[in-house]
Amino acid sequence: MRDVAEEAGIKAGSIYNHFRGKEEIFKAVFIERHPIFRVLEILDRVSGETLEELLTNAIFQLNRELQKESGLLNLFFVELVEMNGKHIPEAIKANFPMDSRFMKQVFAMKSNMRNIREPVLVRALIGTIFANIMFGWFIGDVNSKRWGTPSEMNDVFLRGILKSQ
Repeated sequence: MRDVAEEAGIKAGSIYNHFRGKEEIFKAVFIERHPIFRVLEILDRVSGETLEELLTNAIFQLNRELQKESGLLNLFFVELVEMNGKHIPEAIKANFPMDSRFMKQVFAMKSNMRNIREPVLVRALIGTIFANIMFGWFIGDVNSKRWGTPSEMNDVFLRGILKSQ
């Protein structure tokens, strides 16, 4: 609490004028800084001429940005492990945009895509990025000859694992 107060430029006791305790502070930070919102901000800056280029650019940009800002993912994992995910629904309800520039771009090019609902596509895209980053954390420096290059992972995301019929 002293560190939080020092960072805020106030006395430690003053924190309790605004928050009842550590969990309430964590909840406020988590709701305001939930990683999904940073992901959506990053996606809204991505562009591409084709759907494949747009999604490829999105995956590479998210990988770059989230690896630079590992604290965002750490915050998410603290929420999952320490708080059993109890603040996630409130964070999503408070901040999840009902539309986004990125998703408008995706669905403007829908003729090149299977009929997939928007939330399912967002879930698959974000899940792919998080899984890739976590896998890198678990095994350390990724050996792309063994574990695949980002381009190979992108290809699996875009085309799946089954042969086309």
